[in-house]
Amino acid sequence: MTVPFHSGYVAIVGRANVGKSTLLNAMLGQKLAIVSAKPHTTRIKLLGVLNGEAFQAALLDTPGFLRRGRDQLDAAMSRQLASALAEADVALLVVEPRPPGDVERLLVDQIAASGTPALLAVNKIDGVAKRKLLPVIEAYTVLHAFADIVPVSAIEKDGVDVLLRALTERLPVQEAIFAPEVLTDRPVSLLCADIIQEKVFQLYEQEIPYDVAVEIEEYEERAEGQADHLRATVYVDTPSQKRLLIGAGGQALKEVGVQARADIELLVGGPVYVELWVKVSPKWRRKAGFVQRLI
Repeated sequence: MTVPFHSGYVAIVGRANVGKSTLLNAMLGQKLAIVSAKPHTTRIKLLGVLNGEAFQAALLDTPGFLRRGRDQLDAAMSRQLASALAEADVALLVVEPRPPGDVERLLVDQIAASGTPALLAVNKIDGVAKRKLLPVIEAYTVLHAFADIVPVSAIEKDGVDVLLRALTERLPVQEAIFAPEVLTDRPVSLLCADIIQEKVFQLYEQEIPYDVAVEIEEYEERAEGQADHLRATVYVDTPSQKRLLIGAGGQALKEVGVQARADIELLVGGPVYVELWVKVSPKWRRKAGFVQRLI
């Protein structure tokens, strides 16, 4: 008997810092989305394509839910989330193991309004006793008619296989959307910008990260055996942030480059020379044209 082939888009949604990007990476079996302990690390809708024997899942990681947009960046992030839900054949709401809050209720309202079938992943179960999960699951069962509810730990990869089966079984029966070799639709330059931004988030305290944007000025692929060349500009909001990011003798910025280069070389599969510059662009988050250029 022929096994039907399932293919389609899955929108991964949830509040900031709930572990959506970590879950995407766990399902893909490799790192694609940047991860940070700071909220709103993800600013774009990021596609990761997962192929199995009888399925292809186009997984869409999204920015954390924003109740009120403060500026052009927040507005752009909200549009990314709405766009993913509009494209999705299945919505995956990712939550922490606690009763639904206002953010989750608003997201459920969006999912219900879209009419998209939805699954619930209760993430971070590695940090809670199993007996405490049942009331959480019951609360979400009352909130919405989820097609399935799966407890997972993205960081431990516990329950991820179960979640994948539940997701792919609910995708439409149709041919694959992407060629087998496609992992994402994002160009290498933008993935590199994400990696550099991630390292800034990880290496600095609260003074900088939310006011940082990274733009790849040049990515030149060199001949085999030679290092590719990447030149990027890190934009900050104030001169004091620029000084802090560069550090004494340029050592702080050098460390960003060293750590970013390691991940970028894994991404492209070869040596890369990384050149970083820092520029001040006051209130860049409020500049629509600037934000659109980066997202």
